[in-house]
Amino acid sequence: MTRPILELRGIDKRYGGVHALKGVDFSLSAGEVHVLLGENGAGKSTLMGVMSGAVIPDDGTVDLDHMPVRFTSPRDAHAAGIAMIPQELDLVPGLDIAANLFLGNEITSGGVLSHREMRRKAQALLARAGVSLDAGLPVSSLRMGERQLVAIAKALSAEARILIMDEPTAALSAAEADHLFTVVRDLSARGVAIVYISHRLEEVARIAHRVTVMRDGLVVGTTAPDAPQAELVRLLVGRPFSDLFPPLATSIGPSLLELDHAGFDPVVPRAGWQAPIDVSLGVRAGEIVGLAGLMGAGRTELLSALHGFGASGRWRGVIKVRGRAMQLGSIKAARRAGIAYVTDDRRGTGLVLSHTVAQNVVMSTLRRVTPFGLVSRALERRAVARALEDYDVRPRQPSAKVVNLSGGNQQKVVFAKELMNGPSLLLLDEPTRGVDVGAKAEIYRRLRDLAEQGLGVLVASSELPELIGLCDRIVVMKAGKTVHTFGPQPNEDDVRRISEGEVLAA
Repeated sequence: MTRPILELRGIDKRYGGVHALKGVDFSLSAGEVHVLLGENGAGKSTLMGVMSGAVIPDDGTVDLDHMPVRFTSPRDAHAAGIAMIPQELDLVPGLDIAANLFLGNEITSGGVLSHREMRRKAQALLARAGVSLDAGLPVSSLRMGERQLVAIAKALSAEARILIMDEPTAALSAAEADHLFTVVRDLSARGVAIVYISHRLEEVARIAHRVTVMRDGLVVGTTAPDAPQAELVRLLVGRPFSDLFPPLATSIGPSLLELDHAGFDPVVPRAGWQAPIDVSLGVRAGEIVGLAGLMGAGRTELLSALHGFGASGRWRGVIKVRGRAMQLGSIKAARRAGIAYVTDDRRGTGLVLSHTVAQNVVMSTLRRVTPFGLVSRALERRAVARALEDYDVRPRQPSAKVVNLSGGNQQKVVFAKELMNGPSLLLLDEPTRGVDVGAKAEIYRRLRDLAEQGLGVLVASSELPELIGLCDRIVVMKAGKTVHTFGPQPNEDDVRRISEGEVLAA
């Protein structure tokens, strides 16, 4: 590794009684992709703030190009060639790509905006970032993966030598993430230094040159990118990987869901929406069944169609809920059948971010807190207080805005909301996306507790270690069809075949 271009030594930061950073050392070399891992509260955000000029440390030194620097604002860091790409992208949806790239630094001619010149230069910046988009397109028309690439192009427009990327793949599909990795590798090859923050351990080996792990405001280890996931988890949470997952089911109950050659015909076909074509699977009380499959396999579509969410249509084949044939065509019918659904987009469709925790928790079960047609604040307070305690939502403040909670706590609010009605079957789509390892362990433990109480769970996840560690059986999907089932309790050979992608690629 070459001599660092950015070096932080002994960085210390307190916020009142909270010691956010405790003498942190961190370095970055030209062309390096340095992955930074850590649970929520580990100190990653504060350290990123120091690098990007948003946070002034109480103690410690920052060297850039082997010279001491002191950033008092993001403008200082930006002028020095350091750009931050936050998880919530700072793009204006109502403007086109070119206008976003030059926002605050518009090109004018005679005091008038030069739209043609901005689009020409914007197109060159997009090409440099590996983006084949028309610079005249409005940002509102772009997919999330495309917006992430536009944000990279915007950072490069300021001649950034150092990019700080915060959870860039949190809301991306597998294909979009793959393209982003290609862009990151290309930038690295051209000498751009990248600090890459992620919760997804499987990304580390694909793009990192070094990996640093933080916990409780400290750097607890720096490793090579090929370090075993078990070692990374131990550094992240201070306990072995196997401890993340509770024991599998020891006994199961009656059938809750049975699909036999079931298919779903949408009223209006949608491009890119893989309808279930031929699905056969079952979920029993006390059982957690996983759905595995590559991007486009139809896992999300299966769950959303079962809950009547998103697409109108009609089921064919055999569909039984608790032994009775049913036609599930709406959210109302699904809830009546005892089916709850946690979507893969908690910020977009799972929660109302501008509302309080209390408002979100009771949203799906208003009848319980409106005995006479009006909301009973006493009933609401009791219901919400119990939910916050049961799901360990922090802080325990019903009046807190959901938007201000961490990703893990937002996900707990979604679980509390969906389970308030006491469903018998829970459908989960990417339940731990964007959630740190510690919060994942809590979610896994809670799911197993619910299963032991008789709940059935059908969970889709793109994280194979999650499916392997959590599920009693794993059903593999491809192109809207179920193609293989592993279990009960997948054995070592099953785990190997799934892990190596042998079945997924079949």
